[in-house]
Amino acid sequence: MKHSVLTKIHSNLLRIFAKVEKTSPLTLLLAVSGGADSIGMLYAVSELRENLNCNLFVVTVNHNIRSKNESLGDVLFVSDFCKNLKIPVQCFISEFKENEVMLTASIRKGGIEEAARFLRYREFEKLSERVGADYILTAHNKNDYYETVLMRLFQGADSQSISGIAEERGKFIRPMLDISRSEIEDFLKSNGIVWREDLSNFDQVYLRNRIRHSLIPALNMVFDGWQTGLGTTLKKLDEESRFIMACYEEKKASLNSSWSFEKEKNEVVADFYFFKNLETVFKIRFIEEGLLLIKDTGRIPYSVIKKLSEINETETEIYSGGFYIEKKDSKIRLLKKSQPKKDKTVRSYMIWVDKPCTFFLPEISEEPFEIYSENGKLFLKSNADGGNKVGPFTPPFCIRSRQAGDVIKTKGGFEKHIKKILNDWHIDYEKKDSLPIIEEKGVIRGIYGAVMGKKNMYIPADEN
Repeated sequence: MKHSVLTKIHSNLLRIFAKVEKTSPLTLLLAVSGGADSIGMLYAVSELRENLNCNLFVVTVNHNIRSKNESLGDVLFVSDFCKNLKIPVQCFISEFKENEVMLTASIRKGGIEEAARFLRYREFEKLSERVGADYILTAHNKNDYYETVLMRLFQGADSQSISGIAEERGKFIRPMLDISRSEIEDFLKSNGIVWREDLSNFDQVYLRNRIRHSLIPALNMVFDGWQTGLGTTLKKLDEESRFIMACYEEKKASLNSSWSFEKEKNEVVADFYFFKNLETVFKIRFIEEGLLLIKDTGRIPYSVIKKLSEINETETEIYSGGFYIEKKDSKIRLLKKSQPKKDKTVRSYMIWVDKPCTFFLPEISEEPFEIYSENGKLFLKSNADGGNKVGPFTPPFCIRSRQAGDVIKTKGGFEKHIKKILNDWHIDYEKKDSLPIIEEKGVIRGIYGAVMGKKNMYIPADEN
């Protein structure tokens, strides 16, 4: 008897492929990390390839944000696994430059997870074009689906976003959304297949891991069967959202109005009076459509969209979340633009340190900051606060400005959001983005608070 994992993946893929008018074999690119989910997907699809009439390629990514032995071990494991399948599959290894994820996170300001995902998916799309893939398969499962729903629920997502991970999005398909993680592991064990464990999946510095290892076990204990109830709510929201969208599209069509995209300027323009007469919920949808045309960042908070939608005859200019909307004559114009600073320009920064050096942060001090060596370890200090030091740190590490979602582990092993720490310290808003954060191997190890008259925070590596 076929295992349920094989049966479900087979059924899901046949249903998706039935929409494609193509007689020649489909080409599939599978994104594989080496973990149980993606190895399970790869093994299952390789077993089904003749029945599905498809050609397979695999891509695995080395993000270079973990230890070299661990990250290199993962990609080599995937490569060897592909070679040892009944019918070997060609495996492409994409390797990011050292610190590329960190630098991308500092630019995009969405955190390390978001930056890694952005770079990873960009690689998938590039390779998809190279091999002529009809689809890109990712191994998101039922557990991932509910983790995503909970994460978006508490982040204030709208009815469309809160519905979780879509089975299809362009070329990307996820054939395992109705399969639990425990089913996948049972499938692998029953076939004598081993997989790699990514230790970062247990690090509760990351929001998804806190949801997985703290929130969901609590929900299981207090509210048995919560997934069923949540699933029912999501179906209702989806039905309502579809109805609202149908009404919205009908109204746009009847008035023959939409955004005009000016590609060279990367901005969109629309008729103000059409927008003014839309219901509030339709204004939100319209702004979302405009942002989709001009954005190259991750998910945009609802609060940003709501603020932009409040443009009117009185409030003719609005800045929100790195975007700008203005009313001029009978038009509204939407583009990416940050609000100009009245005084000093606050900048984000990231300084990579591998040896003693000196640097300046003029936004918070005219005195230099010094990285100096003591017994083979590096410390940070500044004369601006009388020479207080924080450390030791093991190079290479980075000193950077804060990012969304930053947390630090306290000496008791608990996590504290840096945003809350800075609020408790009553630091001026303009200076919050300049306060030095020390990060080592993807983990925040220190905050140099002394330069602003606060206590330094330092967590030794063995306490993380």
